[in-house]
Amino acid sequence: MSDEPADSIDLEHPDYVSIGVTRGEYDLEIGRPRDYPDRADVSVQASERDRVLFTVDAMAGDHGTGHADVELTLEEARQVRDRLDEVADGLGDER
Repeated sequence: MSDEPADSIDLEHPDYVSIGVTRGEYDLEIGRPRDYPDRADVSVQASERDRVLFTVDAMAGDHGTGHADVELTLEEARQVRDRLDEVADGLGDER
């Protein structure tokens, strides 16, 4: 059995995750993208429920836009922070 930490974290409230299309799009599509994003941004802020709101927006061309919101408990946000630190530190060691 590996001692490596998992690459994913199970969320306490999966019902606080929303994934959709924005900015004039009407359909949510599952599967490989036809266009790969040419612009993307990530934001982190406090939510209205005393949670951490993590948002990802990705844009491809004029119309391909994806959006995901994830509300994390404080413990989940700390786990993500710690995992980011571990991965970033590991990348620095490989160089």
